[in-house]
Amino acid sequence: MPTPPLSPDPDLFAHQPPPRGDGLLPVRITYLELAPSDWTRRGQRPALDISLVHVEAPTVALYRELYDRVGRPWLWYERRLLDDVALASLLAAPGHELHFARHDGALVGYFELQGDEIVFFGLTLDYVGRRVGPWLLDRAIERALARGAARVILNTNTLDHPRALATYCKAGFLAVRCEMKDLQDPRVLWPEVYRWPPA
Repeated sequence: MPTPPLSPDPDLFAHQPPPRGDGLLPVRITYLELAPSDWTRRGQRPALDISLVHVEAPTVALYRELYDRVGRPWLWYERRLLDDVALASLLAAPGHELHFARHDGALVGYFELQGDEIVFFGLTLDYVGRRVGPWLLDRAIERALARGAARVILNTNTLDHPRALATYCKAGFLAVRCEMKDLQDPRVLWPEVYRWPPA
């Protein structure tokens, strides 16, 4: 699906290393868990009029738009590797939920749940730094617990927003393990989409 080029603040991505010739991208992944008793609600209702929508039966096209708009700056790419049939099966799987936020018709961000896990969570660049993130994270945790999760799990890595890990920890998540991993670099796989350096 064609999407407009991003124009991010380059300082926001200074922690992301430039592409390497071997096409690999070393990352440190931190896995976190939240017990209900440890949850610290941090998000005040934003001054913006934001609506949160639970998409009962998301289409592949809608999902790809959300995933690209929110995830491309942070080099998300795994779901790009799925064809439409595989992605549709994932979206229809039991225990899967998709919620997205809008403001005046513009996409603010989304979160995706599968079982006890917040699989994906993030904002579009226009809403980063506007105190929306903690509020939306509260909504994701609230929904996960309402579904009966005994604990909420998620992970983040060193390519994500530089304050992502701290935001999760302030909400009450505890790091349970870390691992180093070499991922495929989407800037090498799709250079026309994942432009480097950010423009």
